Amino acid sequence: MSVRHVYQFAYSMRSRDDRPLYPFQMRDGYAALSLVTALTEQGYRFAGPIFNYPSDGPKLIEVDDTYLGENDLIVLTTRPPMNDQQVPDRRGHKRSFTTTEQKVFDALSKYLEWCTRVEVVLTAAAAATSPEVAARRSNEFRQNGGSTYRAYGSPVTREFVKVPLRDARTAVFLIYEGHAWPGGPGLLAAFGMGGTETLVWCHLLATTYRRYLCTTPFVMAEMRTGHLPERPATMGFAEERKVTILGPTDRPMADDPLHVE
Repeated sequence: MSVRHVYQFAYSMRSRDDRPLYPFQMRDGYAALSLVTALTEQGYRFAGPIFNYPSDGPKLIEVDDTYLGENDLIVLTTRPPMNDQQVPDRRGHKRSFTTTEQKVFDALSKYLEWCTRVEVVLTAAAAATSPEVAARRSNEFRQNGGSTYRAYGSPVTREFVKVPLRDARTAVFLIYEGHAWPGGPGLLAAFGMGGTETLVWCHLLATTYRRYLCTTPFVMAEMRTGHLPERPATMGFAEERKVTILGPTDRPMADDPLHVE
């Protein structure tokens, strides 16, 4: 059996435009490590990062991704900046505008119609996951004081809920495609709106919700943000974050040929 490699699809930390970026300055490393550790039990071997350095675009930068085989897997643990360039935001981050990134975004667009730091709009395919997800097809998030909901609702029913600041909830997502493009690798994306939420979500996916990894095409959950301890020594605080799976029903899909029980 051929070796199945897993790669982190890594984005750079924010930096001043007049300063160089180095390979070690990448986001969400522990979040990715959590998932990769769990994925080794499915037969994957970590093969390193795929660096996404910021670019102004819009012309795509051609990169060689032929080393990515159909049995390999790309893991993305940063909110994909699919539309950040269209809505300038100090908390957003830049695309790399590589041809590989575009392929990844094309795969994610099956479930994400619009994705920025302040707004995520889901597609009809994602909304079909459950009535709870359909009721949150359009999601707005705060920029200050955390990444909690500002409002959510459905553009179909036009029913929207304004969420008060004291109601400290946010949304987190998981997307899995067996092949991100024809003949290409699988794609596993897990993220929240902020770094802490992404870190907690990926930790819980690697522990409590491991059954969803590489089995379930789309998961949306709500997370209580709660109090973050000052200088926590371990990830124990993540276990205290209440998470509610909104969709799908609590039953993984195990019919993917890449999944190993």
